[in-house]
Amino acid sequence: MNLLEPLNQHLNKYPYIYRIELLDRFFQILDNKEIVFVKPSCWTDPMENIIFNARILKGDTEYVHPAKDKIYAQCWSYDDDSYALWQIYTTKPDDFGITKRHPGIRITTHLNRLAHLAEMNTGVFNYGLVNYLPKKDLIKLPNTPEFIACLASEALCDDHFRSLLIKRKSYKYEKEVRLMYHSDENNADRIYRLKIEPHELITSLRLDPSLTKKEAALLKEQLIYQYNFKPSQITQSTLNADNKLIFRI
Repeated sequence: MNLLEPLNQHLNKYPYIYRIELLDRFFQILDNKEIVFVKPSCWTDPMENIIFNARILKGDTEYVHPAKDKIYAQCWSYDDDSYALWQIYTTKPDDFGITKRHPGIRITTHLNRLAHLAEMNTGVFNYGLVNYLPKKDLIKLPNTPEFIACLASEALCDDHFRSLLIKRKSYKYEKEVRLMYHSDENNADRIYRLKIEPHELITSLRLDPSLTKKEAALLKEQLIYQYNFKPSQITQSTLNADNKLIFRI
C-alpha cells in the first residue's frame, strides 16, 4: 500500500491505527473474511470529497470527473481511545429507524500490515493522513495548481487520491488516516468488499467501554474460543471506568 504523504511524529513513533466497528458488523468481518470500503459520495459531511464535489467547469460546461466514483475509502484514526469516536461510530439507526448507541469493538492494525490488503486483492491502494484545513484555506483550493491539473486529467493519479485527504478543521479531533482503493473492474455499487485474513490484518481488539464486566468477559471468551484470538490481544476500554479519586480535606 502506497503512502501518499510523510507520516507525522506520532505515527512514526507509534505506527498503529484504529477503527471502531459495530459488533454485528465486526463478526461479519470475521465470518466473511472481508472489509468494506465505501464511495466517498456516501459520506454525510457535504464538505467531504470537497474537490470532486465542487462545481467543476470544463470550458463553459458542467463536468463530473470520472475518478469521482472510482475510488473507495475507509476511515481509521491514530487516536488510541477516543470517547468522541466511540459515540460517533456506534450511534446508528436500528432496523426500525431509531438512532441509538450500539455495542462496538475497536480494531487495531500496524501500518506495516496494510500491505496485506494489496496481497489479498488486485487494484491500487493508497493511504494518508487527513489534512484539516480552516475555511480560509479551503476557499483557496480552486486556485491550487496540483488540484487544477488533477481535475484536468482523466487518467487516475496520486493527486486524485490526495484530494480525499482534505477535511474541515472542525473534524481535527478524529486524527484520521484514510485508506483508499481503486479497481479497474466496473463496479456501480456504493461499497467494495475486500478480502482479508483477519488475523493477518488485526493486531489487537478493544471492547466497548459501555459493556458490563460480565458482557465483556463473555465477548472475550467468544473471541478466544470461537475466533482464535489470544487473551493478550483483547482489552476493554476504560473510558467508562468508575471515578476512584479520593479527596481528603
